[in-house]
Amino acid sequence: MVDLHRRLTGAAICGALSLAALPAFAEGARVSLACDRVTVCSEAGTCTDAEGQVSFVLAPVDTDATGAGAYELTIDGGASLAAQAMSFAGPYLWAPALGHRETLTFTSETSALWLRQTIETGTTAPPSAEIDFLTCRILP
Repeated sequence: MVDLHRRLTGAAICGALSLAALPAFAEGARVSLACDRVTVCSEAGTCTDAEGQVSFVLAPVDTDATGAGAYELTIDGGASLAAQAMSFAGPYLWAPALGHRETLTFTSETSALWLRQTIETGTTAPPSAEIDFLTCRILP
């Protein structure tokens, strides 16, 4: 098992040092990312190695000069989702279904965190979350 606190602290430091280093996120630019899942952690801090890939397309809809505003997001070629971002570097926030919310945050030019939360299950099950640590590359 991997220590979630150590991973999140390292990711936060990398993110703080590298947010300005995302040159592909120019104003109005659509960005396509191909990411490999490296580690997945639960809300309880239990982490395991992850496998598989995920792709994201982020298309600005109505943003300011910093990249803050509305985006259209697709994951693995699925349906378009409305997302909001605080800057070109994220975080990107969206709700794919009632009771669910997700966040994508870039922590460097090649890494990101993808948080998936279930806040309402409609059952007696408690809220839950998963965090994927991703290694990403920008596609042409």
